[in-house]
Amino acid sequence: MTSYASVLTITAFTAERYVAICRPLLSQSLSSLSRAVKIIIGIWIVACICALPYPIHTRVFYEIRNPYTNESIEESLLCNIPSEWRIPMGYMFQFSTFAFFIIPMIVITIVYILIGAELWNSKLGIDNTKNKQAAAQAAKARKAVLKMLVAVVIAFFVCWAPFHVQRLMTIYVPPGNWTVQLLEIQTYIFYVSGVLYFVSSTVNPILYNVLSKRYRRAFKMTLCRCCHRNKYTNDLSLCRSSPSVGTGTSVAIYTNQKLFVKHKPIKNGLFRNSKL
Repeated sequence: MTSYASVLTITAFTAERYVAICRPLLSQSLSSLSRAVKIIIGIWIVACICALPYPIHTRVFYEIRNPYTNESIEESLLCNIPSEWRIPMGYMFQFSTFAFFIIPMIVITIVYILIGAELWNSKLGIDNTKNKQAAAQAAKARKAVLKMLVAVVIAFFVCWAPFHVQRLMTIYVPPGNWTVQLLEIQTYIFYVSGVLYFVSSTVNPILYNVLSKRYRRAFKMTLCRCCHRNKYTNDLSLCRSSPSVGTGTSVAIYTNQKLFVKHKPIKNGLFRNSKL
């Protein structure tokens, strides 16, 4: 269930980022706490419903018995899906791969391509600005965002592809066709996918720290809040005293003329770090 919720959250995060960067005016009208709560609740409800067949059809049993005494061998105890439910659960595996890997992968790739195209097309407006220093900074920021988009897509594929490949192998390879080589391959994929399954929950913050200076600053501020408490209080007071600041969140957006506008305040959406 948590893996389904994680994938759906990443997909929702991607859609939110697209709206914030490519449709900033729409983002202001859609951003609200109630909407964010509804999306999060909906994600967990869908994840829970789709994950229900697994605990329902999973049992703990001994797979091997002593041929002479018919006693169960302790080392063969495992938690798995019994053979009589392998076929119906095979369809569930296929649905899971299609709904929680293929479709999200396509959506994330297409949306990030659209975001990348929007950022790249804004180069025309940036190059025409008179402030060369601002143009250089904007170009550098644009390149960093593009690197981030590519890294997130690659990380999503690398973390989840082995998991679904290993599950699909158990469906499409008939029991009589398993060879020693296939068993070894399946075993390696099983361990690799198990590690990447948990890495997927931590890879995004690592990528953000490596590729985003703003995220690193926010991360350091969070860890060293006591040291920076006075500065944080002053910044917060400034945000509250200025009615034009809104929520105090500044992001970079692009106008219809494709000009790079810095520190355009918008309301927070589903995720606060939509702009890196």
